[in-house]
Amino acid sequence: MRRTRHAVRLTSAFVTLSVLAACSTAAPDPEPTPPEPTQTATATVDPSVEMPDSPVGDQAQWVLDQLAADAGPTSAETAAHFSASFLVEVPAARLTVVFDELRTSGPWTAVDVDAVADDAVVRLHDGSGEPWRMSVSVDPAGAITALLVKPDLGGDRTPATTWAEVHEQLTALDAGVSLLAARVTPDGQCEPITAIDADESRPMASIFKLYVLGALADTVDQGWARWSDLLTVTDDVRSLPSGQLQDQPNGTQVSVSQTAAGMIAVSDNTAADMIMALVGEQAVQAAMAEMGHSDPGSNDPFLTTRQFFTIGWGPDNLSDDWRRAGADERRAMVEAVPAGPLAVTGGDVDGPAWPAGVDWFGTAEDICAAQVALNDRPLDDPDTQMLRTILGHNRGITIDEATWPYVSFKGGSAPGVLSGSWFGERADGERFFFAMQAAAKDEQALAARSDFFDLAEDAFALLAGE
Repeated sequence: MRRTRHAVRLTSAFVTLSVLAACSTAAPDPEPTPPEPTQTATATVDPSVEMPDSPVGDQAQWVLDQLAADAGPTSAETAAHFSASFLVEVPAARLTVVFDELRTSGPWTAVDVDAVADDAVVRLHDGSGEPWRMSVSVDPAGAITALLVKPDLGGDRTPATTWAEVHEQLTALDAGVSLLAARVTPDGQCEPITAIDADESRPMASIFKLYVLGALADTVDQGWARWSDLLTVTDDVRSLPSGQLQDQPNGTQVSVSQTAAGMIAVSDNTAADMIMALVGEQAVQAAMAEMGHSDPGSNDPFLTTRQFFTIGWGPDNLSDDWRRAGADERRAMVEAVPAGPLAVTGGDVDGPAWPAGVDWFGTAEDICAAQVALNDRPLDDPDTQMLRTILGHNRGITIDEATWPYVSFKGGSAPGVLSGSWFGERADGERFFFAMQAAAKDEQALAARSDFFDLAEDAFALLAGE
């Protein structure tokens, strides 16, 4: 039986093997130091293959050596081999998990390499002889800035050059999908350019954090909190990755602005729960309505990530009860989620929970309204500048900065769920929105995620000419 093959994409903008994620920034780096790896052998390389004698060749060989090791890399090793900006987005502990997952498909053999300047593509065979591709990029100092390991499906992907091709590639997924590309009018309306079921409610995963950020902005506007206030990490708010704050010890204090930045840019789940504890669920519900969500009641109660993990995959197997429950019964279940250390681990999160209603739901049109609500504020307001800094730190994909000087991004992923949303301001002042959602009952249907986000790059190339 052929083993399942998963794509692993690591850049300073995106991590595909996250539990509930999308992207991130400015949280402190609290990573614990993993045990030192034991090197069992260097990576197998076909005798006809020679890694280039260059920084990118050296880093490609280092990655192969790590795949041949028993464990690791350590925090010290990741600091020595990856750029600082990369490690802000992809913490050392997360890298260790990714390498561990890749090792299960080994032993790996390099069979070909192409390298030009700071980029290299290494063709690999896994332990079953299946073909893979590893892409590595380095910065001028020789540090890794991007790493992509994925099954080689034969040939390079051909970018979509028309909206029809974008539709074709998205609908080819074995999933329910939605898409909306829209022009944002001067009065803040989302004027569709092209769409696929943009009014269909689907799970959003971490895109829900846009509403938490909106509630926080309202709380700051009303004077109930300041960006400089300090929030505290405790077991009552500690969640699972993605993010970094879950690794901080109890009592660690982080500013509201830094917590919000981590929530958006690295999709820090603990940060999201810390902010929800500050503002309260009712404020998030109110913000959702104010930000134009068409059916706020579909997210009542509005889950924290701890509640999401506990109900979806916790030891009491609550997801079926959640499926059958009404709003009052669901609220009772949420209130019964215990405080203190979370009784769910990353290893428990196996299989989609969204078919039971365990997620946050909205349409592509709802997400457009939310992005516009956060970005359509007076530019001379300091709070607006703070929001734009938080939202614009991580674009999620490669988007030409000359054409698109400002892009606000929030994406999300959970078992069986992929989503991404972008609000972009073009250099000529025109404003656009693009979003995709995919929901599958089979988690493996969305396992090769990189092409999903490649479509967003194609979409921005098309929007550049609208």
